[in-house]
Amino acid sequence: MALYKYEVGTLYHPGKTSFQEAGEYNYRSGAHELRLFWASPSAREVHAVQNGQIEVALLVGPPVLWFLYRIDGGCDWSDAPYTWHLLPPDQRMPPEPLTGEARMLLNVVLVDATTGLIRALRAATLSPAVSQALHAAIAEQMAAPWDAAAYDRARTATYARYPTSADMARAARWRGVAGA
Repeated sequence: MALYKYEVGTLYHPGKTSFQEAGEYNYRSGAHELRLFWASPSAREVHAVQNGQIEVALLVGPPVLWFLYRIDGGCDWSDAPYTWHLLPPDQRMPPEPLTGEARMLLNVVLVDATTGLIRALRAATLSPAVSQALHAAIAEQMAAPWDAAAYDRARTATYARYPTSADMARAARWRGVAGA
């Protein structure tokens, strides 16, 4: 996998100048990343991503891991479904088991979806409880056989049960505030 150096004001991906608006969580190549593709983010939204409180929550409903996030001043609760099985094989790395007060780093990247330019970068730590739960859920996904139809059914059922991301966050077993 080619690694890119992320810098504010540069393209998120060389040669790509537009993205579909979305928020995506990924654990790939041993790193946790929250990628926010927002169309023409305002100065207030950029500031919020750089400095606002980030709340996270995990809703685990195998085979889907729901990474939920809310950024004070930037966005209300949003969801990002994740499964390790959809990663390219060269990016799949087993998460290390965590104990005690170990915290994982979450890299947050805000990309202007209309230009492809990085508008904000931030690194924040996840609480020990969220870090442990996240790694355990990913390890559980890795150990299970891949079934694309089951994944699609689980996503559909979760959206039917929890119509909004805020509903999912309220139902989440693990919640925390990402630290700087």
